[in-house]
Amino acid sequence: MALQSNRLAVGLLALGLVAVVLLYSVVVMRAPLQILSVIVPLVFLYLLWRFVRAHERIAAAMESADRVE
Repeated sequence: MALQSNRLAVGLLALGLVAVVLLYSVVVMRAPLQILSVIVPLVFLYLLWRFVRAHERIAAAMESADRVE
């Protein structure tokens, strides 16, 4: 249960960060595409994290399959 609330907190923090950057880029800088400089690296890091997690799960599944045989 704590893991789920931790994920929710991180998600809300990321959403708040994106909202602040969007507001800043539109109101102060008058450049709506400025938010891409924040969103693109965040998406890249998220996809990289998912890639690593997938590899860890595959490795764990292969190790458990080796123990069974």
